[in-house]
Amino acid sequence: MLHFSKISSQGKDFNLIASGALAFKIHNKILKDESFIANAKISRNMLLGSTAIKPAGAQKKVFFVIISDLDKLNTEALCKMISKERANGSYAVCQVIPMYYNEPSFKALKMLRQNFDEVIELNKLTLGGGKALVSTEQQHCMITEYSISMARIMYHVCVKDFVSAPARKVEKRYEENTLA
Repeated sequence: MLHFSKISSQGKDFNLIASGALAFKIHNKILKDESFIANAKISRNMLLGSTAIKPAGAQKKVFFVIISDLDKLNTEALCKMISKERANGSYAVCQVIPMYYNEPSFKALKMLRQNFDEVIELNKLTLGGGKALVSTEQQHCMITEYSISMARIMYHVCVKDFVSAPARKVEKRYEENTLA
C-alpha cells in the first residue's frame, strides 16, 4: 500500500509517496514539519498498488517517493504512474531504505532506476571516520533527518520561483550597459 500526500502551495504541487513502515513514519514526520504546514494545503490518500493517481491535466509536478520495504511494494504500478508523470515533464526522486538484500529487491531497485529521475539508496550510515553507527535506532534517526532535509529542499525548489523581480532588474540594467 502506498501513502500519498499532495502539498499544494502557490499553485504548485509537491507529491510525497511512502511505502513501508519506516517510510510511513518518515512521511508523517515530514508532514508535521513547519516548512510544509505554512501557507500550504495538504491532502492525504492511501493507494493500493494497482490504483493510479488521478491526472490533473498536463501540470508539471514534483514527486518524492520514500520506500523502506522494497519487497512488499508493487513496484511496477508505481513505476508506470511515475513514467506517465515524467512524460508530462514532472520530476521524480526515489529514496530507498533497503531492509532486505535479495533478488526481488534487486530487480525492484533496477526497475526504479529506469523510471525515476534520481534513485538514492540509503545503506548503513557511517559518521566521520568511517565508523558505522551501531544501533538501528540511531540509523533510523539519521535517515529520518536526512529525508526531512531532502524533502524540504525539493519542496522549496518546487514552490519558489528561481528568478525574482529584483534579479530581473539587475539583468536588464546589465543589458542596457552592454548595449550602450
